[in-house]
Amino acid sequence: MSERPYPQVVGDWIEMMSVLCLARLIAVRLGLALLLVGLSAPAMAHKGHKKEQPAAAQVVHPGAAPAPPAATQTHSGHNQVNGMMADAEMDRSEMPFFVRLLDWFGRLHPAIVHFPIAFFPAALFTAIVGRRRPAFAAPVQFLVVAGGIFAPIAAAAGWIAGLSAEPDQVLTYHRWLGVALGIAGAGLGVWAWKRPWEDRGTGMIAALTLMTAAIAAQGFLGAAVTHGMEHLMF
Repeated sequence: MSERPYPQVVGDWIEMMSVLCLARLIAVRLGLALLLVGLSAPAMAHKGHKKEQPAAAQVVHPGAAPAPPAATQTHSGHNQVNGMMADAEMDRSEMPFFVRLLDWFGRLHPAIVHFPIAFFPAALFTAIVGRRRPAFAAPVQFLVVAGGIFAPIAAAAGWIAGLSAEPDQVLTYHRWLGVALGIAGAGLGVWAWKRPWEDRGTGMIAALTLMTAAIAAQGFLGAAVTHGMEHLMF
């Protein structure tokens, strides 16, 4: 068996080290995000206590008109978000710097989330078209890797943003689907970085198709948290 040329051995070693560095970077970011979430949860919880105290002090008078029904449940997510923002504004001056930093990072979720939303569907399009038009295939690896970097960051920011929200089933679905998308996106990024010659293969296209469909469902849930489940009613 002939030995591989020295330049090829060096190239393989450099590629392996690059993959390990990327995997370590993603793992460190995920670990830091989970650590920040764990540390910020007790501090964020105090805002919920302050919100509950005025509600407990309300007194219902016998002759008073009944409270309006929860007809606004359709917009409960919208009210939740408004309440979260109001609480954050009221308590911001009393927050420690670290908690304020986490709160600010959570507010970046609506901006950061647009990157994986754009990168993965664009990667799917270029991967499919690139099978017939090689000029379209060049950006596939970049789009998948970039989406893999931003997906876990967006998931961590979204999790922190929802810490002060009231328990809600739609928010729970949105949160855990976001975690799954962050992990899956990071995995796709490592795959595209390690095996760029497979970025137009059947496996990558199938994975990007599932990723794009999950992103669409996640976008619906995110809008439902903000505007209610009937936000797309015609």
